[in-house]
Amino acid sequence: MASGEPNKMDCPYICPESGIPQEKQKEYLQAGMSRVENPHASPYVPGRIVPPPPRIYPPGAPPKYLPQPTDSTSGDILGMGPVGPWAAGHVDWTPQAGMTGVRPVVDKYSITRYSTGEWRKNNQYILTPRATDKAKAAEAQTKKDLDDAFNNIRNKGDDTNNKLQKRIKDLKSWQAKVEKMVQAITDETMTLDQYRARLKGACRILMMPEAISKECLELRTNRYEPDLVRDDAEQELIKEVAIVGEIRRVFLETLAKVEVQMEKNKAAKVSIEFDWSDKMVSLKLDRQNLSMTPESNLILYHPGVARWPENATTLEYWEHYCSESLRNCEEVRKESEDLRGDLMTAIIKGGQDMKIQADRTNEALAEAISATEQMCEHLEANLKENLQKTADIENLIDHLKDSLRKIDESCKLSMTRLHTRNYDRPGVENCRDEAQYALIAEHKAIKETAESLNNKVREAETIRCELMKYRGDLEKEIACKRKSLLIDQDRCSRVRAHMPSPEEFASG
Repeated sequence: MASGEPNKMDCPYICPESGIPQEKQKEYLQAGMSRVENPHASPYVPGRIVPPPPRIYPPGAPPKYLPQPTDSTSGDILGMGPVGPWAAGHVDWTPQAGMTGVRPVVDKYSITRYSTGEWRKNNQYILTPRATDKAKAAEAQTKKDLDDAFNNIRNKGDDTNNKLQKRIKDLKSWQAKVEKMVQAITDETMTLDQYRARLKGACRILMMPEAISKECLELRTNRYEPDLVRDDAEQELIKEVAIVGEIRRVFLETLAKVEVQMEKNKAAKVSIEFDWSDKMVSLKLDRQNLSMTPESNLILYHPGVARWPENATTLEYWEHYCSESLRNCEEVRKESEDLRGDLMTAIIKGGQDMKIQADRTNEALAEAISATEQMCEHLEANLKENLQKTADIENLIDHLKDSLRKIDESCKLSMTRLHTRNYDRPGVENCRDEAQYALIAEHKAIKETAESLNNKVREAETIRCELMKYRGDLEKEIACKRKSLLIDQDRCSRVRAHMPSPEEFASG
C-alpha cells in the first residue's frame, strides 16, 4: 500500500490519523458540533487556559436536566485530548458508538460513554410518564369499556327481560286457553258420566216394560182354549217385546260407544292437564327468572348451560303443539258432545217408541176387553133366555104329560066302551052301528092325539136337552170370557199401569 494512500481498513469517521476526505468532513461537521481547538490538550502551554464562554440558554428553555436546543447528538469535544496525562478520552457519538474498537479511553477515575445531550434525553425519557399515561389511558379505556360493557349487559338484560315478559304474556295467554279447555273437557267428562248413568238407568228401567210385556204374554197363555187366539192385543204385545229388544240393543251399543268416549275424554284430559302443568311450571320459572337480579340470593354458577338442551324444540313447533293440543282436545270434546246428543236422542226416541207401542198395546187390549165384555153380556143374555126357555120347555113338557094323562083317561074310556060293546053285546046286537064307528073313530083320534103328544114330549125333551147343553156351553163360554176379562182387564191392565213413561227413561 502506498504511503500517500489512505488505509481502506481504517475507519474514515473515527480514526484521526487517517486522512478524511473533504466531503466526509463536511458531513461529519453537519452531523455534530464544529471542532474547536482544545486549550487543555497536551502539550501543556502555560497561559493558554482561559475560562469557557458562558452558555446562553434562550428564554423559555426547558430545565437544564432536560434536552436543550443547543445540545448536539454527536457528542461534546472535551478539553483534553484522547491521550494525555489525564486520558479523559474522546469519543464521537455516532451510530457506530457501540461497536468494538470505538469505545472511549478508560482512565483510573471514570469512563465517558454518553454525551450531555444523551444524558438529558435519558432524563427526559425517564421523566416522561409512559406507564402513568398508559395507566391513565388504560383506566379511562377500561372505565369506558366497563361502562360500555355494563351498558351492553344492561341493554341485553333489559332486552332479555322484555323477551321474558313477552314470553310470560304468551304463556299466560296459552295457559288461559289450556285452562279453559281443561275445564271444558272436565265438565264434558262429568256431563258424559251423568248421561252414562242416565243410559244405565234407562237400561235398568227397560227391564220393566220387557217384564211387563212378557208377563202379559204369559198371563194370556192362561186363557181357556176358545180365547187362545192371536188377536191384535197379542200381536201388539209381541211387537212390544221386539221393540224392547231393539231398544236394548241400541242402548247397549250407545253405552259401549260412551265407554270408549269416556276413555278418549280421560286421555284428552290427562294430555291437556300435562300441557297445563308444563305451562304452569314454565310460567313459574319464567316469572322467577324475571324477578331475579344480580343481587338475588339464588344465583349460582352453572357451567355449560349456555347451549341448547337435547330436548329443546323450536318456537314454531311449540306453537304448533299448543294449537294441536287444544284442537285435539276440542275435537274429543265435540265428539263427546255429539255422542251425548245421540245418547239422549236414543233415550228419548226409545222412550217415545215404547210409549207409542204401549199405547197401541193398551188400545188393542182395551178393544179386546171391550169385545170380550160385549160378548160376555150377550152370552149372559143368551144364558138368561136359555134358562127361561128351558123353564118354559119344562113347563110345556109337564103340561104335555098332564095332557097325555088326560088323554090316557079318554083312551081308557073309549077302549072300555069298545071292549064292552065288542064282547058284551050278544048276537046280532054286536053290530057296526054308528056308535061303534064313532067309538072307533074316537079311539083312533085319541090314539093319534096321544101319539102326537108323545112326539111333542119327545121333541120337548130333545129341545130341553139341547137347551141344557147350550146352557153348559154358554156357562163355559161365560167362564172363559170371565177368565179372559180377569187376565186382560184385571191382571194385564194392573201390570201395564206400571209401564214407565218417556220422562222416566230420560231421567234415568
